[in-house]
Amino acid sequence: MLLQPTAVDPPDLRPTPTPRPVERIETAAPSSTPVPPTATATLTATASPDPTEATSGTATGTPVATLAPQGNTFVVGQSAQGRDIIGWSFGEGPRTLLIVGGIHTGFESNTVLLVNELVAHFQATPASVLPGMRLMLIPVANPDGLVLGRQTAGRFNANGVDLNRNWGCEWSEEAYWQDQRVDPGARAFSEPETQALARLIRETQPAAAIFYHSAADGIFTGDCPDGGVSDELARVLGEASGYSYGRPFSAYQVTGTAASWADGQGIPAVDLELTGTRDTEFVRNLRAIQAAQCWITGSVCQ
Repeated sequence: MLLQPTAVDPPDLRPTPTPRPVERIETAAPSSTPVPPTATATLTATASPDPTEATSGTATGTPVATLAPQGNTFVVGQSAQGRDIIGWSFGEGPRTLLIVGGIHTGFESNTVLLVNELVAHFQATPASVLPGMRLMLIPVANPDGLVLGRQTAGRFNANGVDLNRNWGCEWSEEAYWQDQRVDPGARAFSEPETQALARLIRETQPAAAIFYHSAADGIFTGDCPDGGVSDELARVLGEASGYSYGRPFSAYQVTGTAASWADGQGIPAVDLELTGTRDTEFVRNLRAIQAAQCWITGSVCQ
């Protein structure tokens, strides 16, 4: 059952960068939200990543899982408390666009709602997946945090780790959220959630990846020293959606992020920050995803 955030908000905890002015396009999102199954498919998992490989930015040295979908759902892996991380797959093309919500839950749980709305859309309109494409959507990367509702603790996993500071590119034992120190884990890829997502990325080699957050209002590229391949993806998404792009995230220092690690693997990747912590901004994000499909496949789209 999809858990919803609670209704009461504490004081505003959002970062405060100054984005370029953009046109707000707020429209109604679909009312149906699919409920992820408890477990409808499995990954055949073996050993966790070697810590010495993880600290150098590698999730695992050898393939450790085989995607085994049943229908269009699969289990990416498990959380620290053993909850399944559910994925949805649409299309059978050789090029994959990965879309991930809920790395941070708590006050960012609208990203979970958004990806579930996208799942509902692609279920209802399979022709929205372009020929040659496969869309892989993961609504809740941090299921342990989601059950805590709209509170600060929901940002972190059950071990108290900030999962978007736990990746291998520029991981640091000193990590921040705004002006607060947060726990980045004992080492890069110390957490089962990031291990599972990194395995999936290494094995599927998506053509591009979008990691959803809120609420810094903009598109921020993955920027690993070994990468630098994500600027064009940000432009495509920004022009289609109206979110600002082309500027670094400067509200505070971030390290060890998923988008930067993917960029370092040669995969164009961005953090797409919604404008608030309540709305899903479905329509403008659907436009962005359709534009990304056109860009990945080289299609001419209206």
